[in-house]
Amino acid sequence: MKRCNICPHECNIDNSICGQKPLYDKEDEIISTAVAIDPVEKKPLYHFMPASKTLSIGTLGCNLRCLNCQNHEIAQPAPNSPVRTEVLTAEGIVHLAQKYGLKSISWTYNECSIHPKWIIKTSQLAQKHDIKTILVTNGYTSRTTLDNLAEYVDAVNVDLKSMNDDFYLKVCGGKLEPVLDSIRYYHENNIHTEVTNLLIPGYNDKDEDTLKVVEFIHSLSDNIPLHFSAFYPQYKLSNLPATKDESVLNACKIAAYSGLKYVYAGNIYSSDFDNTYCSNCKKEVIKRDYYNTTDYTVNGYCPDCNNKIY
Repeated sequence: MKRCNICPHECNIDNSICGQKPLYDKEDEIISTAVAIDPVEKKPLYHFMPASKTLSIGTLGCNLRCLNCQNHEIAQPAPNSPVRTEVLTAEGIVHLAQKYGLKSISWTYNECSIHPKWIIKTSQLAQKHDIKTILVTNGYTSRTTLDNLAEYVDAVNVDLKSMNDDFYLKVCGGKLEPVLDSIRYYHENNIHTEVTNLLIPGYNDKDEDTLKVVEFIHSLSDNIPLHFSAFYPQYKLSNLPATKDESVLNACKIAAYSGLKYVYAGNIYSSDFDNTYCSNCKKEVIKRDYYNTTDYTVNGYCPDCNNKIY
């Protein structure tokens, strides 16, 4: 029985959780479900190539089974469901990025790390044109896959869903520790790392839940940007209420008061937690209106006090 080593599940390839066995050996042809041009801030990445656009690519499948999945039609497609797809090549994706003058390609919408060969092939071509590779990932990735991807990935946003292993088991169908290992790995290997925590009412939105997330990020670096996002009812958790703005802002305040330098509110408007400020003199260096950057005065250092901005 052949086992897959792409993620911690180590599935039998003939019966994988992500359902991608028919695509397992393809390296050149990419089955795509979505192609779009987005602000890089929408990934969300607030400290990587700010104010730029990125070519977003979605594929099929996921190695988690989150009850709240907002893209379940492509991440967890029902058997024989009519998912609209198209076949792309690595060359075609890079050509699209060049055609529209985009300096990055983002693998997003579903779990990208289950297709490492596609990412590597595309990145190898993209690097020749100084086009960066971004992963928007759940972090449920094996060490083998992380090692294979490391030299081909420039930036990641990892969705850290909770610091509770029971939450991962019941809500996501996975385990916590591999996700923490992935975040550590990306950070320690100098891959630009940002983290998102989606607050689900009654599941992971208590102050103690937030503090555990903050403490983990702080243990790695107080420079890692942390995004708190609001949940909206969907998929198998459609019976829950949406996260209140106050809950997101409260989480942001806890993180900021705990010493994290770059804390952001997602899916809501917040004048306090949309913008980027110098951690030393508090000058506003990047101004945003939701995901759109409206003023950008930083180039790695604060223009007032010369403090380094991560």
